[in-house]
Amino acid sequence: MRLLGSVAVLALGLSSKVVYAADVDQELDEGIADTGLDTGPWTAGEVPPIADMITVNDFQIAAKNALAAKDYAYYRTAALDETTYINNLIIWRKIRLNGFSFTDVSDLNMNTTILGYPFSAPFFIAPAASAGRAHPDAEANLVRAAGKAGILYTPSISSTLDIEEIAAAAEDGQVMFHQEYIWANETRLRDELSRMEASGFKALFLTVDNTGINGVRDRSLRFSSGGESAHSSTFTLDALNRLRTLTDLPIVPKGVKTAHDVKLCADLGFPAVYLSNHGGRQVDGVPTAAEILLDVHRQYPEVFGQLEIYADGGVRRGTHVLTLLALGARAVGLGRSPMYANVFGEAGVSRLIDVLRQELETEMKLMGQADIDRWHGNTTFLNTRQLELEYFGAPLDVPTSSTPFVHSAPPGGGPGRRAAMFAEGDMS
Repeated sequence: MRLLGSVAVLALGLSSKVVYAADVDQELDEGIADTGLDTGPWTAGEVPPIADMITVNDFQIAAKNALAAKDYAYYRTAALDETTYINNLIIWRKIRLNGFSFTDVSDLNMNTTILGYPFSAPFFIAPAASAGRAHPDAEANLVRAAGKAGILYTPSISSTLDIEEIAAAAEDGQVMFHQEYIWANETRLRDELSRMEASGFKALFLTVDNTGINGVRDRSLRFSSGGESAHSSTFTLDALNRLRTLTDLPIVPKGVKTAHDVKLCADLGFPAVYLSNHGGRQVDGVPTAAEILLDVHRQYPEVFGQLEIYADGGVRRGTHVLTLLALGARAVGLGRSPMYANVFGEAGVSRLIDVLRQELETEMKLMGQADIDRWHGNTTFLNTRQLELEYFGAPLDVPTSSTPFVHSAPPGGGPGRRAAMFAEGDMS
């Protein structure tokens, strides 16, 4: 194998070990861009200087350096050949952005609402399990960082801390949702729902893509066994409707991966739906959030006015957030990245939020629209022709516009120009 120089080592953000060409190819498959991060001075097994963290991807490299191999694998692992995991990270390369000049961007607004609750940014910390693998204070760091930043945090039911401990870490008035699985043990399910309500959580992200068994995740299987879970394998529509009688919390189905199921959730009267492929950890080869949103535009554009849509998967940049918002998402989640940032504790999670917020502000202004409300469903900011060609076999049969329009989003984000054309039958 061809030995590469130190420049290649540093460009990939690896430790200072010798790196061969085959290793480089493998690391490039991680989807992490070269930002010039110099890991040479780092000590393996230790948390590096937080001042080195200037991109969201830097936190993953830091976590890989600091965590025990089994703990990094737990966060990083994905199903089978990790095709979905990689697609989540590279899908953005297939979408072009339309930026507009000659606009006033002096009045920045990133404030938004999620299920009617106000937040300071359109991105949130998504459910991810076992924050205690990265830091002794576990989920408390994520709670406090999100609370101080004014963004949403939704802890996992598989958190290191219990429901009440997470709630106790909250800032005064902080709004949090909570994630839940469909346990086969209904007594456990009822108990957890009751505790979430009593602890003040305001809504429920109900994971629906993890029924009965976990995905085959090779990286983590090298350190622990997988297979059967305690989740129900008989979760039908009847079971879903019955669950809705067990809690007064608004329920948001999470893990929806098809336009069909988005439409189904809208018709069933859910206030929101959460597009997610579980970070590529369940079924390998399923669509990304961007592809699902395009399919919703194609088949059921009316749903954008019926419910809110949240999305996650491979979000590492401000432009990724803006892309999903323009495709119709109301808010965008980050899963692994806050877990990686937690190796630095609360300060790391806060820095990650600041990094993404700064990128979001910069890109909004450079794109010519500094009001986040004007991004929701505004597809004039996007050219998705390449992605449409790959996903549908042909570009969608609607005009591509490079002219911005006055956009006022109805509840749920509302359709953008493309969705409105579908809804009105205007294909001219």
